Amino acid sequence: MKKLAMLTMCLGLGLGGALTLGGCGEGGSSASTTAVSADGRCEHQIKADTCPFCDPELVVAEGFCGAHGFPEAICAQCRPGIKVAFRAQGDWCDEHKLPESQCIQCNPELAENIQEGVHGGAIPTAGGDDAANCEHGIAAARCPFCDPSLIESEGFCSGHDVAEALCVKCRPFMKTAFVAAGDWCEEHSTPESQCAICGP
Repeated sequence: MKKLAMLTMCLGLGLGGALTLGGCGEGGSSASTTAVSADGRCEHQIKADTCPFCDPELVVAEGFCGAHGFPEAICAQCRPGIKVAFRAQGDWCDEHKLPESQCIQCNPELAENIQEGVHGGAIPTAGGDDAANCEHGIAAARCPFCDPSLIESEGFCSGHDVAEALCVKCRPFMKTAFVAAGDWCEEHSTPESQCAICGP
């Protein structure tokens, strides 16, 4: 389990170069090199086109979850749907219901990666370069304020009745961007522009 934990962290922190999690395909890093079932699922039991284990570029594109200390794309606390992929790889802590490679209770040293207030920002590297962050404090590639086309291309979050790209419940890192844009209701912990209580 320790080996898998280190493998996950190496990729997540950008230290593994071309290293891929789970070994999808024959050395390739994109979802197209892995076997896909009729319903579009990869060997990790999730949709192949959204699988960060099959396509490590998603890990870089979606930035870092400082709240939990892992890349956003593989953060099991922010993205519970990814847990099935960790279980498929045998990376699972039954006691704490998290991947073993992300279980801080079993591996306290993982807490060193937590960076409070960082949501969707650049994944930390040895040099600590945050050049990929935009003026709103998140990864430029994921910022719907900088790239409004993301609002249309990422669709609608019917669970929370807002555009997926702007949904702070599905994408907690977006709080940083809304705060930076001056659009935040502190009382109800939601963007002012989405607060049904303040502006029904």
